[in-house]
Amino acid sequence: MNDKISKLMKTCGLGEITAEIKPVSGGLMHRMYKVQTGSGVYAVKCLNPEIMKRPTARENYAVAEALEARLEEARIPMVAAMTIKGRKMQELDGDFFYIFHWQKGKITDANTVTAEQCRKAGELLGKIHAIDSKAAEKDEPELSEIDFAKYARMAQKAKSPVAELLLESTELLAAAQKRLNEAREALPAIVSICDDDMDPKNVMWFRGKPYVIDLECLAYGNPVGAFVDLALQWAGMVNGAYRKENLVAFYEGYRSAYDNGFLAYDALYGIAYTWVEWLEYNIRRALGLEGSGEDERQLGEWEVRNTVARIKALGEAEEEICGTLRELRVREMEGVFDKASALVKAIEDTMAYTEKGSGIETPAAKAKATRAAKKLRKELQEAIVKLTAYYESPLWKEDFTADEEGKFPTGMKRGVLSEDGVYDLLEEYAEI
Repeated sequence: MNDKISKLMKTCGLGEITAEIKPVSGGLMHRMYKVQTGSGVYAVKCLNPEIMKRPTARENYAVAEALEARLEEARIPMVAAMTIKGRKMQELDGDFFYIFHWQKGKITDANTVTAEQCRKAGELLGKIHAIDSKAAEKDEPELSEIDFAKYARMAQKAKSPVAELLLESTELLAAAQKRLNEAREALPAIVSICDDDMDPKNVMWFRGKPYVIDLECLAYGNPVGAFVDLALQWAGMVNGAYRKENLVAFYEGYRSAYDNGFLAYDALYGIAYTWVEWLEYNIRRALGLEGSGEDERQLGEWEVRNTVARIKALGEAEEEICGTLRELRVREMEGVFDKASALVKAIEDTMAYTEKGSGIETPAAKAKATRAAKKLRKELQEAIVKLTAYYESPLWKEDFTADEEGKFPTGMKRGVLSEDGVYDLLEEYAEI
């Protein structure tokens, strides 16, 4: 591969190799190398040849490249593939490559991700989703139909090291797949630019700032499903080290950058079980049905074990995590309730002040007072719309019941769940 990379750099006009080509660890699908030439330092990604044989591979990469350009226009901090001779993807002797300028920084270990990093990553994901978010027609979702019992029998017949694990996990995997499909059917009809692969290993940190890397998975998709999946990964579910503070921070960062009006994230927990599809790919690798060579087979076996463990951990943590997501929803709506209450009082005070006529005798003063009143009313209307949608939805009743059952932390402020609080506020709003 070193000779081919050397030839690639010359072909692309990037000069002669001036230092040892070094493999970069971290990728599970493709191979990455650090390459230094007379013109600079680069990262060269060699795309998996088995992936490139798939009929839709080139088309999917072309879509990702176009969306990468959209993110560049929106100034999303990221490491984009270089455009050389009018194209991003480079082909040489039957292999395909992407070349990047070397980005200083480091990937944070999944075990040491901080809440502040989660907040920044959530905000970054929200900014990506907000670039081109829009309502979509409700389509039939693409459901997962993996026959894990069949794969278990195949593994047993092949005397694979993962055969016993698959046999004992068949019911668990079938249940996880069922939950995944139910969640996909319940997704709201929203579409946006999504980077479903923006987990901790695909974000580079430099001087406290995150940069997205590995953008080949960019595509239009459902931002709600993408959020649920990625929030749990940043919260530590991938490595079995779930931390509530990280989930809270990721959620708050995300919602600060992108609010699509959806609140029922706890009801879509099943989206987290998309791992069953990654599991199928690795079962096929372990059985020699995907990839080539002993290294690929062993990597498949390793990932089968890891992924089954993740799916099991997700099931064990479901009640706690859904409770946290419900708590975050109530806290967020409590903030809206407080804001609307304050705005109603501010408008009432402004109205009383205006009626007295004190201090607004001049045209300039009247114009200023009118502008201030309009701004307050606009902010109030926006808050009331959000509050009304929540209050009239099944979510409010579910949260009210959960409150009665003592499922929220003692001392947590939740006036939005009082039986009369929202109703009285809406009455005051109607009066003004």
